[in-house]
Amino acid sequence: MITMEYMQLIIARSAQLGGCLMLAKHKRFTALAMFIGIIALLAMACSQPAPAAPAAPAGPSADEIRAIIQEEVANVPAPEPMMMPELPPPGPSAEEIAMMVQEAVEDAVPEGADAGEIGEMVESAVMMAQEDSLSGEDIEDLVSMAVMEAAESQPEPLSASEVQAIVAAAISAIPTPEPMMMPEPMMMGPSGDPIKIGTLFSYTGGLAPYGPAIRNGSDLAAELINDAGGILGRPVEPVHRDSGSSAQVATDSARGLITTEGVQAIVGALSSGVTIPVAQSVTIPNNTILMSPASTSPAISVLEDGDYVFRTAPSDAAQGVILARLAHELGYESAATMYINNPYGEGLSRVFTEHFEAAGGTVTAQVPHEDELPTYLSELENATADSPDVLVAMSYPIAAEVYLREAIEGGLIDTFLFVDGTKNQDMFDNLAQEGLNGMYGTAPGGEESDSKALYNYLSQERFGEEPGLFSGESFDAMAIIALAVEKAGVYESEAVRDALREVAAPPGIIVGPGEFAYAIELIQAGEDINYEGVSGSHDFDANGDVFNTIEIWMIEDGTITSTGRFETP
Repeated sequence: MITMEYMQLIIARSAQLGGCLMLAKHKRFTALAMFIGIIALLAMACSQPAPAAPAAPAGPSADEIRAIIQEEVANVPAPEPMMMPELPPPGPSAEEIAMMVQEAVEDAVPEGADAGEIGEMVESAVMMAQEDSLSGEDIEDLVSMAVMEAAESQPEPLSASEVQAIVAAAISAIPTPEPMMMPEPMMMGPSGDPIKIGTLFSYTGGLAPYGPAIRNGSDLAAELINDAGGILGRPVEPVHRDSGSSAQVATDSARGLITTEGVQAIVGALSSGVTIPVAQSVTIPNNTILMSPASTSPAISVLEDGDYVFRTAPSDAAQGVILARLAHELGYESAATMYINNPYGEGLSRVFTEHFEAAGGTVTAQVPHEDELPTYLSELENATADSPDVLVAMSYPIAAEVYLREAIEGGLIDTFLFVDGTKNQDMFDNLAQEGLNGMYGTAPGGEESDSKALYNYLSQERFGEEPGLFSGESFDAMAIIALAVEKAGVYESEAVRDALREVAAPPGIIVGPGEFAYAIELIQAGEDINYEGVSGSHDFDANGDVFNTIEIWMIEDGTITSTGRFETP
């Protein structure tokens, strides 16, 4: 509500034309303040003693004032159309203002104001009235207060009907703004049958600690793509199945995804020991794309797969080299490996051994183990029999937690190197061993980039936690498959397979995780794109492999911490 003190200040400053123009700086009340300035100026003019000489010039009559106002208002140009994403709150119409003014005005406006001043103020007021919006309550309060103040000093006011006619004429003459130009309605979102893309992640078994975070990555990619309008105008729907960290469970789940859900592509699995049998038994025979975000065994590179197997994580042919280099750099002269007895563990141990020994080191033992056993004392004794400088833990978190505790508490060995399979914060929290601080590990990981920073932020906002290991690779796999569907123009596995390299390799226009709408627009325009993902570039070679960096990480105050080093062989 407008206070009387504030209104008195307005009227005092409006006594002269300059004061009225200064009032225009009060943004909220600029438009109507000009009209109040007219009222106040005329009121003060009337409050002077009546002219004694008959020859004194008389002010304009009511008809003359009306004509002046109408003439000046008619000369005010209407505002140009504005491009706005949303309409501002509508102000009262000219008819509504006139009605409120007529209700508020009582015997107020005298004769005696200069016609030029009236016209000039009206013109300024009308122009500002088109820019600002006052509520009906504001208008009525302002005019009522102005009239009350003016009426006190007016010995011979015009009649109420004359005042109403003058003010109504001025208000009604305000040009009606042209309709605002609005953008075309935004797409309401994709519609139609969903494009179902299967996933095979671990929610049970040895890799269960990784499954939920990796699922988050694929879900976030699908959500962002759908926010951008979907693929081929249809929503992308991830269809999740548990791999069980088991070849048998995973092959059954993969068959269901293909035969029941009709998927043409699957993101998964996690373990190489699961991905390989799924590919050989299910996806390759059914000409279905299989893109793993986490399987790193070199054996995947040599599958006879008909070009249907891809991965967004680099081969352990790279990680094994960097791990051997790190062990040599840390001054270890001998090492033993304990590895999960599957293609992942076997391949990583083999590559590490080859390159560590090539650098002059000695591998005293390579000991395989099964997953999720209650004890690993027998395997530990074999691995440490020749007193290696370091034990390299090439396992999954559940098994590694058991034998690391047994090794430390049993005094068998207390110096370790870790890999991607043992890069798990829960495992280190459960061990709660201060002696692990300062120890190192390796894992596939893209260098810091805008794409990675954006993904980390979006993942934190969406899921309330930092993204986990291989979740970025999962995001990228879902994104690349979806963009390839758009490129192919149809969700059929052969066409999509052939488009995968077309959307994720030079020389296309580079697009990132936050640019799906732009990427889709480019594809629809016939342009080539090069998706640069969260985990790095994805220039698939003839084997469906990528060559991204390997991160070196360490344990610091019990927490997995990046050293900031990202290396390639």
